[in-house]
Amino acid sequence: MKINSQVEPLARNAIHAAVQQDLAKLRAALRAIPNDQAAYESVALALAVTQLVMTNIHDGKPSEQQTRAVAAEIAQAEAWAQVSEEQVSNFLLRLVNGEPLAQAIAEEHIILAFVAAANLLSSCRRDSEEWWDHLDRAEAALEA
Repeated sequence: MKINSQVEPLARNAIHAAVQQDLAKLRAALRAIPNDQAAYESVALALAVTQLVMTNIHDGKPSEQQTRAVAAEIAQAEAWAQVSEEQVSNFLLRLVNGEPLAQAIAEEHIILAFVAAANLLSSCRRDSEEWWDHLDRAEAALEA
């Protein structure tokens, strides 16, 4: 995956707002995305990062049970985002099963893309690193 250097900071800002658990800041970061193409690429990057981290933490494609367990953790930890466990579970199951999410995507999925990425980047990072270091590693793996 080639990451657009103009879109990457926009996605990073949205992920940062989600790490801070600030819904108003997340919505502002999303509104700052200048056009539909940049929005599409930002969401696609967040989805790719989420899928990569899910695959890494489960040493391959996670099972439905593993995905539902992660969804429950995310829904509980990210209650500020006003997403239910069922919404997170359905979202992650579609993502790990390769169903398209980045085209004609609902606002709920856009927010979930960044919330899930933020949660996984911050909760599954190495002890010695920050979430953005984990994002840097994920982006490097995606571009490789």
